[in-house]
Amino acid sequence: MRKHRFYLILLFICTSGLVQAQQHVSFFEEHIDFALDSDYFVINGIYSFHNTTDRPVNQQISFPFADNISAIDSIRILNLNEGTNIPFNKAQNFVQFNLTLSPGDTVDVNIYYRQKVAIVNKYIITSTQTWGKPLDKAVYTLTTDKSTKIKSFSFAPDSIEERDGKRLYFWRKQHFMPVTDFEIVIDE
Repeated sequence: MRKHRFYLILLFICTSGLVQAQQHVSFFEEHIDFALDSDYFVINGIYSFHNTTDRPVNQQISFPFADNISAIDSIRILNLNEGTNIPFNKAQNFVQFNLTLSPGDTVDVNIYYRQKVAIVNKYIITSTQTWGKPLDKAVYTLTTDKSTKIKSFSFAPDSIEERDGKRLYFWRKQHFMPVTDFEIVIDE
């Protein structure tokens, strides 16, 4: 509980200065592919931002992790519109990067990272609340081996398929303002 409270306070401090700028930039959609194997929990997401003004905006984005940054590896952040790497700064359990948006423009950002698999594999989605509005659309997939035993999810999947020795779980959300984080609990 103490660690969770610390995280919420840190998130508030890191994002409170962004509230005014966030009124000009809308975070409106995310598509995230999760993969879980015997070694890693992999996150590969596309996040869509829109400049709602008629002038350029440079927005600092804070992206939180469920674990300390030392437990995260292979972090990559790309501006998909330009096909360029976005430099970022690491902090205790988040990264920060700047995103420049032209007037009325939309930018898609790919964030990829992985962390060691755990009993509880967590991805922070409650940070959406700092943007002050729900996501228009959120699409999540999880790929596991058929032999991976899932004990529980924080959100029940909308559908499950099996293909080529893999199990795929799907979630589709609209007007989504999460009040709990995305968790996958595996059975040992």
